[in-house]
Amino acid sequence: MVQFFRLVRADFQKIKRSSLLWIHILVPIFIAAAFVAYYSFSSVKEVSKISGYFEVLSIGFPLIIGIVTSNALEQEEDAGNFQQLLTAECRMAGFLSKIVMLFLLELFSLFIASGLFTAGMKFLNGDNLITAAIYGKIVLLLFSSMIFLYFLHVLCSLKFGSGASIGLGIGESLISALMLTGLGDKIWKWIPCAFGVRFSDYYIALNANTTNRAYIMGDFKSGICTCTVMTTVIIIISVVFFYSFEGRSGD
Repeated sequence: MVQFFRLVRADFQKIKRSSLLWIHILVPIFIAAAFVAYYSFSSVKEVSKISGYFEVLSIGFPLIIGIVTSNALEQEEDAGNFQQLLTAECRMAGFLSKIVMLFLLELFSLFIASGLFTAGMKFLNGDNLITAAIYGKIVLLLFSSMIFLYFLHVLCSLKFGSGASIGLGIGESLISALMLTGLGDKIWKWIPCAFGVRFSDYYIALNANTTNRAYIMGDFKSGICTCTVMTTVIIIISVVFFYSFEGRSGD
């Protein structure tokens, strides 16, 4: 376990001078500031403001995931076609430490985005419809719903390269936006990039005394079950794939 934490620390050292850390700091600050500034003169209801903010975060995340995962793995590719990962004493620990580093960056970024937005809404309204504890739970929901995408993009980056991962992220962001419409009402549970937008919307609705609570709760629970199963499957596939991975052919 101590060795694993050292690997995670080493991965953070590798990105110290890269754009990865700044992406996770500056992007959430910019998004939160832009929305608070817009909402300062918008007449939209508070629950719609909160829901809209987290919808945009959820829609943008697949693209961000595509960029940061490809960036992180590009470093390993440039260091000799992933040989540092593949020749490590425990190659799976090296692979998982990279994933954990990305997860920690995601969680850090989400808390910045949520914390700044919460503070801004508190300043504008004096009292929030949604409490800080609920904001924290939304962050954890978004974090959990994106685990599938991180593993998927790591696989895509390893197998096909950074361009494929970024292209996939663009497509996923567009699809996740579509899943907010009536088109996604029946199929969103089977579209991993839609988990974030639907979970955040449903959770906010359930805490805002909305109507159709029974339907929303049923769909919400069904989506969580599907997300859990699909995430478990992609983790197993990733582990099996990496055990047999020997570098990208043709590099």
